[in-house]
Amino acid sequence: MSGALKHFFDQIYYPCLESTVARPFGVYVHGNNDTTGAIRAVEMVTTGLQWRLAQAPVSVIGEPTPADLDACWELGAAVAAGLL
Repeated sequence: MSGALKHFFDQIYYPCLESTVARPFGVYVHGNNDTTGAIRAVEMVTTGLQWRLAQAPVSVIGEPTPADLDACWELGAAVAAGLL
């Protein structure tokens, strides 16, 4: 997980613990070799927050392809739809 995302979770975890239960979220992870650890770390934090995954994580290794960009668009659309 990136340092910026970890900092975000560190800052919002307790203040949002009860007020954001069941909120939808999505995650896009890009890595050069592997994204498993980053996805697992995000899942652990969001499980504690009781957020719900709007769609399966988008994991991209190497240069993003047009299909990867489409998957990110779909991910964003799924999160937005979950907010309605």
